[in-house]
Amino acid sequence: MKKILDKIADLLANISSALFIIIFAINMLEIISRTFINYSLLWVSDVTVICVVWMICLSMAVAVYHKEHLIMDFLVNKMPKKVQRILTIAINIICIAFFFMLFYTGLQTAATKKALIYPSIMWSQLWSYSALPVFAILSAIFMIPRLISSFKGNTATEAK
Repeated sequence: MKKILDKIADLLANISSALFIIIFAINMLEIISRTFINYSLLWVSDVTVICVVWMICLSMAVAVYHKEHLIMDFLVNKMPKKVQRILTIAINIICIAFFFMLFYTGLQTAATKKALIYPSIMWSQLWSYSALPVFAILSAIFMIPRLISSFKGNTATEAK
């Protein structure tokens, strides 16, 4: 399972990198177009918004998988090992529950934004808002190995 999740995380990181390159390229194209041709590409801002949202959401999911996000474990590390284990299990369960709740509310939010249209490209804002439930479900899946590890007795800092 770890190899599959590693490949998924690598794929998501590569997609995020590609989105960054796209964002950079189309914004440079817009700057060149405005400066030298005196013509503004109206679609650039809408496409940039979609790419930025997806780049951030996919990158955050990868950060969750690699445990590169901010963790407040100062108090947990001050506890005895048995309490650390219990707290680590509880925190992982709470995180997974949060991601499932975020997935559900993200689906609802995306559904309500479906009718809103980006004016210059005439695409639904569903394209942007669907990144939230994707991030949430990927993060919940990425948390499962961490939860299994905490049941085996590894604390948050040891599991990294």
